[in-house]
Amino acid sequence: MSRNVTLRQLRAFCAVAHARSFTRAAEVLNVTQSAVTVAIRSLETELGLRMLDRTTRSLQPTPHGERLLQLAERLLDDLDRGFDDLRAIADRQRGHVVAAATASFISHVLAPALHELARRFPGISVQLHEENTEGAARRLQAAELDFAITTLPAPAPGIATRPLLRDRFGLLCPKEHRLAREAIPLAWEVLRDVPLVGLSAQNGIRRLLEQDAHGVHALHGLRYEVSSVGALQSLVESRVGVTAIPALAAMPMMRMPMVFLPLAPTVYRVVSLAYRPERSFTPAAREVLLAALRQLRRLRNDDVEILMGEAEFDNLPG
Repeated sequence: MSRNVTLRQLRAFCAVAHARSFTRAAEVLNVTQSAVTVAIRSLETELGLRMLDRTTRSLQPTPHGERLLQLAERLLDDLDRGFDDLRAIADRQRGHVVAAATASFISHVLAPALHELARRFPGISVQLHEENTEGAARRLQAAELDFAITTLPAPAPGIATRPLLRDRFGLLCPKEHRLAREAIPLAWEVLRDVPLVGLSAQNGIRRLLEQDAHGVHALHGLRYEVSSVGALQSLVESRVGVTAIPALAAMPMMRMPMVFLPLAPTVYRVVSLAYRPERSFTPAAREVLLAALRQLRRLRNDDVEILMGEAEFDNLPG
């Protein structure tokens, strides 16, 4: 097919071929009869073949026209289906989102957010990867994710970030621990005298502590290291040791006989929305993020500050 044949010409030809009339085809297409006539004439000129046999009594496709009719109908049907799919995605009726976050963020923020999202947009599916900072950055750089919610202590090649929330570090320990009876806030130095458990070097929380003059007190004498907050929780719950952890990560553990004690001076963690700057957010991805923001606002307290407002969200690419 010539590159200069247009969809308007093909739609006009199919309408005329089926209606056997320029007048009726114009009514079907809701255009003037002269517009249909021009479209058919330019189509035949472009292809160099007569597509319709016209007499005073009848109008029907030529053999070449019959062949074009079959081709055009298949093409237009595929295009219409494709356009319908795109409209469904734009209207949030359909879409697939792939994201990464820590286990604590998934359980405390994304899980309830997706519960809300499913009621409003049941056609959106979401694939979540539980990843630490290093894993999330690697997946983003490989273009495997729409976005990640993570802590990036330093810029990473090919990744843009927007601050999402800020939470303070505190001491997580069993309620009966001797430090739970001390006056608060606790000084970071008290951590030098108790058994400590902590996260491995691949975790963004660990890197933040390493880079802070006060936070390093939570790493001196570290007895046990784990790769996830879930494992950290298990060790603290088993009375193996205590740990310094950000407030949002500690929230799922507050249902247990644990306490979160503020530490002074205050050390903050900033959790960011990370994404590839050359890729726009799809409508479905924006709805997932919006639902997560709504859930975060419900969790806001003295220890957790939300940094992304409506203006920052609206300025996301796409």
